[in-house]
Amino acid sequence: MANGKSFLIDTTKCFACRACQVACKQWHELPAEAVVPANRGTYENPPNLSYSQWVKVQFKETERPDGSMAWNFVRNSCRHCIDAPCRQAAENKDSIVIDAETGAVLFQESTKDESYAKIRLGCPFDIPRQGPDGQLFKCVMCVDRVRDGLMPACAKACPGGGITFGDRDEILQIADERVQALRAEHPDAQILDRRDVRLLILVADPAEMYSLSTRS
Repeated sequence: MANGKSFLIDTTKCFACRACQVACKQWHELPAEAVVPANRGTYENPPNLSYSQWVKVQFKETERPDGSMAWNFVRNSCRHCIDAPCRQAAENKDSIVIDAETGAVLFQESTKDESYAKIRLGCPFDIPRQGPDGQLFKCVMCVDRVRDGLMPACAKACPGGGITFGDRDEILQIADERVQALRAEHPDAQILDRRDVRLLILVADPAEMYSLSTRS
């Protein structure tokens, strides 16, 4: 389905407070990460996605062509692909379903019987993670909240207005208008994978200046 819901992640409004990470943990009652303290040369925490970390704000420090520093923050999580490659990789298509109301890509408990290697390899963004019992996990678009007319926990918690959520057509319009407004100052502004995903990421610098995988 091409309608349903979508997110707009506006990286120009993100200041890496990580409220989205905390809100996701709280709403879904996900356990804390067992991370051994180490200097990894970054303020990122935790170091990666996991079966109990579905949203992570990633940092990347690079240099722009004019020599100025760019310290770019961007949320990493499931993109809820329109034509989900992870579902195509599943042996049992019922293990990964597309929610009829929102378009969210949802993993079922039966993913524990799937090949984790195949499902993860099938994802162009390297998102799925495996739990201790073999079940696979990722962002679920807070479909329980959305079905009750509420915003996803991450969007509700974002203090900078960096996460907008709503009907896909409306979000696409907002995204396109925001890009046009930015291009006078940021000619590289664009929406990554606009036609393919429901989690639309707006970047002001070239895509390679962000710590994210993108489709070719």
